[in-house]
Amino acid sequence: MPDPDALAMQILAQYQADYGYDGKPPVPVEDIAGSLALLHVEEADDLRTVPGAPADVGRLSGLLLTDTQTIFIDRGEAARSHGRRRFTIAHELGHWYLHASRGETRHFCRDADLGATTRIEGEANRFAAALLAPAPLLEAEAKRSGLNLPLLAREFDISMPALRLRLLGLGLLPAWMR
Repeated sequence: MPDPDALAMQILAQYQADYGYDGKPPVPVEDIAGSLALLHVEEADDLRTVPGAPADVGRLSGLLLTDTQTIFIDRGEAARSHGRRRFTIAHELGHWYLHASRGETRHFCRDADLGATTRIEGEANRFAAALLAPAPLLEAEAKRSGLNLPLLAREFDISMPALRLRLLGLGLLPAWMR
């Protein structure tokens, strides 16, 4: 199993080489999904109603159907938080690159899964965090901004909770900010 962080950096480097990405935030995650992974991104009001989705697991935030190469995201969540929308797309991309080759035809995520540390969900979360806020770029921007969290969250177009977790994981969040 590839390391989620290293794989995210590899995907980002491939996107940069193939599509001329300038390496500046925010990372164009939806374009990576469409142009590099060849996945469609669609929104739905209730993902449980999407053909092929599990109907018995509670409300879903994201859904990857490998047979149709489609990422579905919850329309309401996407409208409330653009950062959450981007994280969900990146998370499902993580499933695509890390887990889809195992023969499963669907991956789905509930609200609670986005903070999950279980192996499969945790790997997809790590991939998403590394793709949206690559360590070298985040380190440089954190230093440049004086660790201004609201500014960094806007610059990377990620939610404040996702930013804090990423900074914490990289050892960049001082104890007094935890």
